[in-house]
Amino acid sequence: MKKSIIFGIKNRSTFLLISILIVSTLMGTIIQFIKGDLFQGALDQNLDKVSTYILIFGVLILIEVLFYFLEWKYENHLIRNTFAKLKNSIINNVLKTRDFSNIKVKNEHHLNALTNVVDSLEYQYYRSSFDAIYLTLRIVFVTTSLLIINIYIGLVVIAFMFLPLLVTKLFKDKLANLEKSFLNQKGDNLSFFKNLLDNLKYVRILNADALFRNRSRNEINKERDAGLKTENYRITLNTMYSLLSYSSHFLILAISVLLIIKGHITPGVTITLLGLVEQLSMPILSLSRSINNINSTKKLREDINSIICVETDNLETAISYDNAITTKKLSFKFDNTVFNYNDVTFQKNNTHIITGQSGLGKSIFLESILGLLKSNHTGEICYDNNSLKVDSNPFKDIMYVMTDNNLFDGSPIFNILLRDEYSEEELNYMKKFLSEEKLLSEDVTKLSSGEKRRLLILRGLMSDKSTLIFDEPTSNLDSFNSQIFWDELLNIKDKTIIVVSHNTPEDIYDKFDIKYDFTNYVDKESVAYV
Repeated sequence: MKKSIIFGIKNRSTFLLISILIVSTLMGTIIQFIKGDLFQGALDQNLDKVSTYILIFGVLILIEVLFYFLEWKYENHLIRNTFAKLKNSIINNVLKTRDFSNIKVKNEHHLNALTNVVDSLEYQYYRSSFDAIYLTLRIVFVTTSLLIINIYIGLVVIAFMFLPLLVTKLFKDKLANLEKSFLNQKGDNLSFFKNLLDNLKYVRILNADALFRNRSRNEINKERDAGLKTENYRITLNTMYSLLSYSSHFLILAISVLLIIKGHITPGVTITLLGLVEQLSMPILSLSRSINNINSTKKLREDINSIICVETDNLETAISYDNAITTKKLSFKFDNTVFNYNDVTFQKNNTHIITGQSGLGKSIFLESILGLLKSNHTGEICYDNNSLKVDSNPFKDIMYVMTDNNLFDGSPIFNILLRDEYSEEELNYMKKFLSEEKLLSEDVTKLSSGEKRRLLILRGLMSDKSTLIFDEPTSNLDSFNSQIFWDELLNIKDKTIIVVSHNTPEDIYDKFDIKYDFTNYVDKESVAYV
């Protein structure tokens, strides 16, 4: 990959910015010479020359302000689009998660990158980088000009202009409101990203990578647009600020011209020298500060670079079975406990139930055979005669409902069907578990834990996949809703069903084709931390 001059920004974009900066900086340097010539013309009392240079001076000022405006707009464009690109790259990387070992630590790292690290680069890195380019160009132009006219660097530096501060005070309220809207959108996105990361396993199980990649892109673009609107308003104010500053400059210069005509000021070349020295003194200090800011972000950029997604083809291979899923000598290490499982077989189109007290590794076993935990285990997991590998995707035809009740942002129906459209038949089926009022509400966060559980059960029962796996499906359910679930589940035909449950009524338990009591199928051993 070609290395960028500025992290995350294409070199051609950087060169375009440099071209804009060259024009604006060159105009600023030429203006110093025009000022000197203008004053010299006034000193010589050459009114035609004075009129010509006043016109040239005004045109150059407009050109410089115009290119400052273009520079600020383009810098803002680069920053917002770079942030959107970096965040989309991080999301792409997150959605490609295939090993969910230590997922909480990984999620915290990714969430911090999405909400804090990327945004922290705006002033400390990107704007400091742009300032460093501008200040370097200014120093080069001014130093070259001083050498051309053989000026002594030790001339006394006199402050010539002061920028007015009125503009920012007049428009501060509107700017504050825009900034608040931008921050609110960032807060909304923080909630969205956290919800997405909480449901990352379900994204994998539901093969919903593309769906949530698009939703993430839309939310990120909303944040980008709000940021663009806020910063563009600030840029407009800065442009007015610069125009007022140059107006003050022009007014002072006009007064000076009158004084020169009357013979009260030294020749115009002195004006040029003072202007150039004025442009040279502060940039040297500012450049040093900008370089320090850039260097301070090195670790942050390395952190982002370590997790951003390199666009590659998805080399996953779908894996399925026609006869059975089998495990052979499966062993899994979790914290300081090793779970050794006896061989297990799940037959196609049969119903299976796994029982046993808590702590026997039943959930870990399910996640292992589904490829969600790709590290810390030994043994073999086979779909027919095909071993489950790192790049295997079993979720093309498997639905897995986990023990947690994490839901995606959106409506209950979206969480069940992964779409907002539904048929009357689908709605009637869903009403067996949730009221129509609950189903048609817009906010899943208001559902109780039992209602969330019923929603997830519906996701499994209404799936068109041929294998349905439920982990403790009736937790948080009362006996009435539990019975509805068991009745609906056991009425399903021509599908493979696997249920983990430690609290199953005996009459329900007896209806399963194959039963595994993990009390007799798991050997636990403790190991010391390494």
